[in-house]
Formats: sequence, C-alpha cells, structure tokens
Amino acid sequence: MVFCQQCPDQDDSSEEDTMEVYSPPTLQSLAIQRLLREEALAISALKDLPNRLLPVIFEEAFIAGHTKILTAMIPVWPFPYLSVGMMIKNLNLDSLKAVLEGLDLLISRKVCSSRCKLREINWMDMYHEVSGIWAGYNENEGLAEFTTQKQPVETCPDCGMKKDLNVITRLQLREGRFDETNTYLLKWAQQRKDSFHLCCRMLEIWGLSEAADIEVFKIVHANCIQVLRLKYVFLEDLAMLNPYLRQMNNLFTLMLDGIKRRRRMGNFGKLNQQNVITWISRLPTFYCLQELCINNVFFISLKELLRCLKNPLEILYMANCPLSQSDLDYLPYCLNIFELRCLTLINVNLCYSLLEPLGFLLERVRHTLECLELKSCHMGESQFNALLPALSQCSCLTEVNFYDNELSLLFLKQLLYHRAKLSQLTDEMYPAPLACYDNGDVILTHRLEKFCPELLDILKAKRQPKEVIFATMQCSK
Repeated sequence: MVFCQQCPDQDDSSEEDTMEVYSPPTLQSLAIQRLLREEALAISALKDLPNRLLPVIFEEAFIAGHTKILTAMIPVWPFPYLSVGMMIKNLNLDSLKAVLEGLDLLISRKVCSSRCKLREINWMDMYHEVSGIWAGYNENEGLAEFTTQKQPVETCPDCGMKKDLNVITRLQLREGRFDETNTYLLKWAQQRKDSFHLCCRMLEIWGLSEAADIEVFKIVHANCIQVLRLKYVFLEDLAMLNPYLRQMNNLFTLMLDGIKRRRRMGNFGKLNQQNVITWISRLPTFYCLQELCINNVFFISLKELLRCLKNPLEILYMANCPLSQSDLDYLPYCLNIFELRCLTLINVNLCYSLLEPLGFLLERVRHTLECLELKSCHMGESQFNALLPALSQCSCLTEVNFYDNELSLLFLKQLLYHRAKLSQLTDEMYPAPLACYDNGDVILTHRLEKFCPELLDILKAKRQPKEVIFATMQCSK
C-alpha cells in the first residue's frame, strides 16, 4: 500500500528501501557503440554485417544522431518493413532528412544492393518491436527465413495507390500549420509522389482552417486515414470537413475532443442542440468505424451520432461530457452497439439518471464486453443497484474500473460478492469505502489498512484475484 505522507495514522514502517540495480553493457552493445564512433568504418561495414545486427545499429544511430550512418543503412535494409515508431521521441528534422535521403538513394538506384528488401517505412508514434520488423515478425522464427519470403506490397484499401515504397505516418495540423518535420515530409512526398506513396493513417486537426485543410487533402489520401481526431474545433466549422469525411471509407476511430461553438446572443442551449442535430444529420455513414471517443463536448446527441454507424461499434469512450436520459434510454435499442468490447464513462454525471437502460445494455453485451469503466460518475448505491443484475452476467469482463464513486463498506462488499463470480477478471479497481474518511473527507489510512484484507477475502472465497486496487478519492490536503 502507498499512502499520502500528510494523511493521519501514517505508518513509516511501510516504506520500503529501494536499490538501483546496475546492469553493465553487453559486449555486443560496446562493439556497436565503438563502431558508430568510427563513421566511415561503420558505413563500409554495413553490407557485411549480419541481418540481426542492423535493427540494433539503426536504433543506436537514430538515438545518437548519426545521420550519415542512417542514410547509408536505408539502401541496404534487409527487411521489408522498418518501423521508427519506438524512436519517435528522438525524431528531429536532421534524422528525418537522413532517412529520406536514404530513400532517395534507393529509388534513384545510385546505391543499389540486392540485399535491400525495404518496401515500407512506418513513422507512426506507437510501440513496435525493437527489431524494427513488424506485421508478421515472430521472435521464435529466424529473421533470415522471414526476410526471404515474398511479401506482397501493402497498399491502402481502395486508394488505388501501388508504389514501390510506402511511407506510413501520422500528421497533426494545429491552427492550419504543421511542425517543421511534418512540413518537410509533406513537401518531400509531394515532389516524389510518382515513386512513393505517403500513407497518413492518423490525422489530428486542432482548430479548423479551410485553406489548410483543402491543401492537406491534396497530398493525403482520405481513404488512408484510419484514425481522425478533431480537437478544439468550432461546431459551425465542421461542415467543411464533410466532403473529406465521405471519402474516409477506412476510418476505424473517430475522436471528438473539445468541440465547442461560438457564443452568440439568444437561447444558447437551444441553439446548441439544433446545431448539433443539424451537423450530425449531414454526416456520412461510417462503414468501418469501430471506436468512438468523445471528450470535453458539452453538447452532443449520442443517439443521433450512433445512427451514423453502419456496423456495430466495439469501443465507446465518453469523458467530461453530459449524457442525457434520452441518450441512456436509447442505448438498449441501438443495434450498432450490441457487440461492444469496451464501454468507458469518465466524469459523466450519472447521479440523477435512471440507469435501468444502461443495465439492459450491459445484459445485451454480456457475451462481448471485456472492459467496463464507470469512473468519477458520481454514482451512489442506488445507481449501482440498477446495474448489479446485469454486471453479474458479464462473464467476459477482464477489466473493471469504478474509481471515485461513493459507496458504503456494506455495499462495496455486496458489489465484490457479485464480482467474485467473474473468473476472467484480471484488473479490478474499486473506490475505497466511505468509512475510510473522517467528517472532513480526510483519509484515515488505518481504516483502509483494516478493510482491504477483509474486502479481498470476499474475492478469494470464489477465485484467485490477479490485481485488485482500492483507491481513495483525491486527498483534501
């Protein structure tokens, strides 16, 4: 257990001594570092080095900024794919230029090697294997065996692009501007569009600018976009995106974040609702959408938005948004969410809502729902009571999070008793009972220490829990 240092009844004996463990570098690591210090030697040795070493050398050269070595590695890259996603935090303009210069050498055949099998570079900001190989790589298989297999050139569905090389990236447009690395990449790709296909899998737009949006869609193929995030955008400006939304036939994730409207005189609330319904009614049908995320949008008609879906949604995420009773009443009857795998509601005030419809929805998705988060929803015992029968039937749940809701010790025990029957749970997060606080909402840690083993025993009576956390609300100090 970890407690706030300023809370009463703190037991100093709970502190554990920690010791830093030093692991000396391996001989391979020392050899690679020495090789990189000798730039000319490293470049000349690339063609003779084992395939297994090249991803490690590329990573070290990227992080340390050895741009000439990066350029020389591209034309001799012995794998079909190269992912730079894990090193994106070290990305700067010089590193980007170095890799793109290597691609120029490769496509111009100024440096030609029969060893090179590169077809795709991935600039996405996400985790990939340290080897730099993905989409089929298995650590138990030999790299040489993998790289000799004939791999089809991956093309974006329906975009009609079939090039020798694909460059996959994510782009962020802020107030009509890209940062210097994205600006350089876009200009480079535009000049070489006959040889390379720039595939933007994720597009973030922070504040709409009609001129900039039109310009970016001249370079980026809307069919390539799988994730679209709209942030700090005025509702009145969203209509200008509709022509491009209709082309996003492969859109899997739509994120609406901080959507607002310009203040005007008159009935502000009424105008909001009218404008929202008007905008949603003009949206195209989303044929592939699997994930809908709504954050910091204080006027939204979830019911109308769900009607834009063609296929069942897998993930529904709402945070810092109101959820009307009308929307709640609609959920059990919406065919587009009957295959939900994850339902997340964070800081969505359900204190005064009738939650029986949400319970009916949970019953309908009991065979598919794996993750359920009802965090900071101001829920009390009456709200949870409406959900308990359905929660007991969700046998596929692996993760639940009920943090920051107000439950008595007696009711929390009842909730855990229902949870104890669900054997698939691996991550469980519950609010500490109200009995852990004094009248001033100060956490009494000795009570929490006393209750935790008692609460865990309820789960252990039915199964062996994996990870269970009881969390207090934010300390008043």
